[in-house]
Amino acid sequence: MSRSVESKIPELDGRIENIERQNWYLGNELRNLRRTDDIIKELRIIELAWKDKCERGVAAINRHLEDGFEIYKQFQTESGVVVELARWGIK
Repeated sequence: MSRSVESKIPELDGRIENIERQNWYLGNELRNLRRTDDIIKELRIIELAWKDKCERGVAAINRHLEDGFEIYKQFQTESGVVVELARWGIK
């Protein structure tokens, strides 16, 4: 690999990370493209209920994000939002 190509790799990785942080949906799509040899090892489902203003659910999601989970999918229901968090690992 040439030096110019080697120098571009960290720059492109940084750009991808910026896109992932700035645009949640596009970030998920990019993460899915990267995961060619990974599978979901753990899945957690958390409800953000309107009745408690989502406080308990947000706290639970933040704890799981700190533990290495990523937001995988989310669904809106009549009583709030259901969020799926996934922890990825190698096949």
